[in-house]
Formats: sequence, structure tokens, C-alpha cells
Amino acid sequence: MSMEEGDTRAKAKEIRLFEEKGPTSRFIYAKIEDNGDIVVSGQDVGEAPRKFFNDGDYEFWVIVKEDHKYKLIFALIEKLWKRKLKAVEEFREFLKEKGIPSKWMTWS
Repeated sequence: MSMEEGDTRAKAKEIRLFEEKGPTSRFIYAKIEDNGDIVVSGQDVGEAPRKFFNDGDYEFWVIVKEDHKYKLIFALIEKLWKRKLKAVEEFREFLKEKGIPSKWMTWS
């Protein structure tokens, strides 16, 4: 990954989590609002919203307020690495894969 790509990712405020196109298409995103809130949102477009809501699309979302972001981060880390013998190594590798700077330290 070039330095330019890494900079773009670091500044990204929205990522696509899921996209499926069809008679009913679904799009799901996660984003960070300017105020720091984290929003995971979805949109259904097509047959299903027309059938159930008489509208071409249906939008839905969950907001985590900025002051709860650390609780969210710890909950996600716990979900991914709890009870794993190699949690530190896997976490370190994950950070590398995502281009997230970190510092590896040991003490013996």
C-alpha cells in the first residue's frame, strides 16, 4: 500500500460493509459523523420496500454517541479476541493488515 493510500484510509469517514443488488437491493455502511458519532446504516431499495411501505426505499440505522466510542472499541476487541491464546499476535497482525500504526514491545 502506498503512503497516499494509507493517508486516504486514515481520513476515511465512511466504509461500505455490504452491498447486494437484486429485486431488493441492500446497502450497508458504517461512518463517523463530524460530531464523532458512529453510525451503521442500511438501505433497502426495490421490491420489498414497495411491498411493505409503498415506497421505493427503506432506510435504517444505529447510532453510537461519540462519548461511548471507547466502550464500543473494547466490546469489539473483546468479541474478536477474548479467550484466544494468540490474541496479542492476532491483534498485531490485524493492525498491520489494516495499515494502522502500532508499536510492538517485549520485556524479558
